Amino acid sequence: MHWRIVPDLLAFALGLGITWLQGWTTTDLVWSLWLSSLVLGYLTILSTIGAGIYFGAAALSQGNLDPKESLRAVLIGSALALAFLAFFSFHFCAFHAAHAGFLSSFFPLPGLPKNAFSNAFMNPVLLWKTAIQHLLPTYSVFLLATAIAERKYIFASLISAARVVRQGIGASLVESFKQSASGQKKSLADPFARPYVNVIRMHLLIFFFFFCHALKIESFLVFVVVYSVYFFPWHAFRSEPSQERTPAGAVARTGD
Repeated sequence: MHWRIVPDLLAFALGLGITWLQGWTTTDLVWSLWLSSLVLGYLTILSTIGAGIYFGAAALSQGNLDPKESLRAVLIGSALALAFLAFFSFHFCAFHAAHAGFLSSFFPLPGLPKNAFSNAFMNPVLLWKTAIQHLLPTYSVFLLATAIAERKYIFASLISAARVVRQGIGASLVESFKQSASGQKKSLADPFARPYVNVIRMHLLIFFFFFCHALKIESFLVFVVVYSVYFFPWHAFRSEPSQERTPAGAVARTGD
């Protein structure tokens, strides 16, 4: 196994260790995953928007624009950044507020007001206030494990933007961006899609939660199964024969 999966294994062990030591129930599992999805997903969105701002500022600094054109570019870029921030703040947070309202009906949290999440449906500030006040003190340690598991995605956009800017020093940043993007399957929407993928994955696990809840299964095995889905580095055990055969084929054709 490759050394790069060691952090994933540590995240897997850390998640199970927290569960075992604190004696968590299925309710704790549900809300810890919900909080992680909200915090890390929103952080990924902010990272993606920040990457666009960083790249735009770097491209602007290398351009030969007059003051009026520079001001126009700054205004347009700022408007786009604010539009993305406003849209995803309301949409992503509303998604989680509706999700939390549904979960609270089956997995109520002690001390949580009955209509806390329904009141926060179109109010991101209230949603974050509720999450920080009622969930973060209990499940903040679990965020460390999920942050390790999602480390490749949270700041991926910023890292890519920094790499493109570094490669574009002394050359056109736009051309550097095109060369970096060529041959890749990822699109601009991928960084924004990742947080929603995690939410959908959590929705699918809800069926498993309800099944265990209906059967009154509150065993450690439930956590092992769910954490295996979230944290265990299954990708390290996938065989990729197509990638392994490509270099050999290329050598054979060169020899011909």
